Amino acid sequence: MARGLSPAFVITQASAHSNPSLGNEYKVVNWIRAAAIIDDIDPVATGYLMLDAKGNPRLPALRSLGDIDLANQGQTNLLVEYELHNLSDADFTFSIPAVGEAQMLLKTLAPRYGYDPTTSPSTTTASATRSSASSPESACKSSTARKGWPEYRRSWIA
Repeated sequence: MARGLSPAFVITQASAHSNPSLGNEYKVVNWIRAAAIIDDIDPVATGYLMLDAKGNPRLPALRSLGDIDLANQGQTNLLVEYELHNLSDADFTFSIPAVGEAQMLLKTLAPRYGYDPTTSPSTTTASATRSSASSPESACKSSTARKGWPEYRRSWIA
């Protein structure tokens, strides 16, 4: 949203962890509202959300969906991308255990390559050579801000 990405793209991304259909539209709407608060924008004025006849925030009618007033007929303005992205993120039942296995394998293999698996990444040589100015921790100490946000957040949206 901070980069001015299209509403269709932003809503698709927000739909990753919950499909906005079958009564779950409010979840996606609330995630977009939260992002708008963080970005200090009006999600309705910028087209990321719309208000229905009752004044409730809803997903906007995008593309040809605007030809029919679905929201005021009790339906969700739903693009297929929202559902497809939600399905594409549904591999968590495999990916979460896979990450656990990968962590165990890396811990087992680390000594072969000269790494101590008991130390945290922040104490490794690679991390220590990084510029302290580029770390979020050091940037948080700065009061320089964009729209009232700390400097480190500016780097995320630049």
